[in-house]
Amino acid sequence: MNGIQIAVTIGGLGGIAALAWFFFGPRPSGHAELRGKRQEVVVRVQGGYSPNVIRVQQGVPLRLMFDRRETGDCSSRVVFADFSVSEALPPFATTAVDLMPTTAGKFDFACGMNMLHGTLVVEPSDVTAGELPTDDLPPIAATSNAAEPNDIGDDAEMQAHRAEVSDITRRLVVGAVLTLPVVLAVMAHDVFNGSWVPAFLLNHWFQLALITPVMLYTGWPIHRVGWLSLVHRSAEMNTLITIGSSTAFLYSTVVTVAPTLLPESLREVYFEAVGVILTLILLGRLFEARAKAGTGEAIRHLIGLQAKTARVVHDGQEQEIPIADVQVGDIIAVRPGEKVPVDGELVDGHSTIDESMVTGEPIPSTNRSETQSSEERSTKGAHSISERPRLGPTRCSPRLHGWFSRRRRRRRRFNGLRIWVRGTSSPSSCSSRLRRSSSGLTSASRMR
Repeated sequence: MNGIQIAVTIGGLGGIAALAWFFFGPRPSGHAELRGKRQEVVVRVQGGYSPNVIRVQQGVPLRLMFDRRETGDCSSRVVFADFSVSEALPPFATTAVDLMPTTAGKFDFACGMNMLHGTLVVEPSDVTAGELPTDDLPPIAATSNAAEPNDIGDDAEMQAHRAEVSDITRRLVVGAVLTLPVVLAVMAHDVFNGSWVPAFLLNHWFQLALITPVMLYTGWPIHRVGWLSLVHRSAEMNTLITIGSSTAFLYSTVVTVAPTLLPESLREVYFEAVGVILTLILLGRLFEARAKAGTGEAIRHLIGLQAKTARVVHDGQEQEIPIADVQVGDIIAVRPGEKVPVDGELVDGHSTIDESMVTGEPIPSTNRSETQSSEERSTKGAHSISERPRLGPTRCSPRLHGWFSRRRRRRRRFNGLRIWVRGTSSPSSCSSRLRRSSSGLTSASRMR
């Protein structure tokens, strides 16, 4: 082994060690500040979490202010599995997530797609929650997404999805139009030995002129996230694409601008590979964005099927009131053809119910008193029933809405990591509990 080989080997080992330290070495951490009776820390969300290691004190209420400065689905949700918290993060807005760190230790948090990661380090403290004065301490808000659907948040999310689809479509069209001539020329010349290919299509300067907008404009959403991930000392799919395409583009540019710097056998260009990779990746993102936008429309339709009012029976008299004013223990009358306004238990009457919205069964089922009923169902029979309402986040409609909203944002978590399962949050479990219901009857619900 000569001196050059030894130097190359040492340089390679040094590079490997530097990369290992860069991605896996200790990282600077941020400390929460005690403001009044609560700890607070601001976390910037842009290609990662900054800081991504947060140190807090045990037993003191904590508020994390997530300042999200980007769009896209990757960072649209933050999940604290150990605290059973999953919170949506609207783009270009600050969202507060409240936690109570009662146990010391390290707790990981991640985005909904498990691509961005952070660590919450709870350090032991002599202060306990019971010793803190709570006279002016605002209550910790419930951040679980099992709550009622947020129409305002859904509208903003749908607008963001439509804007994303439009932006990706424009970039994709530019990439496809500029990449296609280069790809066809290179394929015809190199694969099929096509001598008929015009010489200007194989000219390196011409290919550089066509692929440069693809690299800078079409690939910008990918490069932005990829470089930001490197800034946060993490790597994911966008980082891989960014490094690969940037290396191929820069190498091809050097070959084009200063070919004498390289041996003649190494003067190949890879502009067509750069264009094809970025264009196809963006095409996949367009399919994904459109699918999620369509799912969002289905969720909005599901929400629109909810009854807005309920007919409550007091002293034998029926009074129509908003759903929000229904109380536990009220008796709700549901006439033939009407929707069951809330989940509950039938206490009087019988009829057939259209349960296709929840169970998928096209044939209405017969419901009698002492059976379960749920909203999103309408009566088909000519009789009436009575229902005792079950309110709150355990209602079927909010659970269905939350389940579909989470599933359309989330990818399955592999890599040997822990998967967070939020109990029985699937439509099948909801429909199995509410298999029988009533509509077009008189109903009443009881809180569970």
